[in-house]
Amino acid sequence: MKYKLIAIDLDGTLLNSQGEIDPQTQQIIRSIAATTNIILTTGRHHTTVAYYHQLLKLNTPAICCNGSYVYQFENQHITFSEPIEKQRVAYFVSQSESLDLIAYADDKILLCHQHPANYISKLELWGATLEPNIQPKIERVGDFASALSNCKHVWTFVTEGSPNDIDAFISDPLIYRNFSYEQSWFNRIGFNKKGNSKGAMLSRLATSLGIELEDVVAIGDNDNDVSMLQCAGLGIAVNNATEKLKNCADVVTKASNDQNAIVEAIKIIS
Repeated sequence: MKYKLIAIDLDGTLLNSQGEIDPQTQQIIRSIAATTNIILTTGRHHTTVAYYHQLLKLNTPAICCNGSYVYQFENQHITFSEPIEKQRVAYFVSQSESLDLIAYADDKILLCHQHPANYISKLELWGATLEPNIQPKIERVGDFASALSNCKHVWTFVTEGSPNDIDAFISDPLIYRNFSYEQSWFNRIGFNKKGNSKGAMLSRLATSLGIELEDVVAIGDNDNDVSMLQCAGLGIAVNNATEKLKNCADVVTKASNDQNAIVEAIKIIS
């Protein structure tokens, strides 16, 4: 294979609508992983990536929280990180009363009792089916600001809310100036340190591995994948991708994430 690194988004790309990786997709990824760097590149916290990383038998790091850090599962080590500054964390929480809010911090996911994000309940149910060593660490807290002040790193805030509430929040000058934000679902936006993106961290990781960006493939489905498709030598959007992502892709698969789009993508580049 010409390409030395393939960055693959999880939700809506590698995972089907049931949150599973089809056996055929598993097989083709395992078959090339020995000679090609397969990098899971996601908006997720690493504790919700561990199961899939183990399932695919990967020994490569993962780019987590939309490019906020690179996590090595083999030694549980963070190699590159760009957390949100402490003073920005406090301000963000103080201004987010109208939104459902969670935070990805250190090695856990913090959920505020007063404003629980809807998808967390599904995440908790899924996590309960996994082996204890790879279950996501989810903590429900009463005082969100206090809990976060005790965290060493806050990687990402994820907000859910009505379009009007989210637009009002984003229009706050300090939020707009100090955070990067990308839509990861129709009513969900992730906020990271300004400048963080999947593409920026993919470029940094590739450089550290001695890999030129022209030898990198990026595959995704949503707007938070735009940066990595733009920086990669070849950008592939799956058929169920947003129009914005399709417009910046070099290739759009005929198959969706429910039709083994990754298998098609790998065959295209093989």
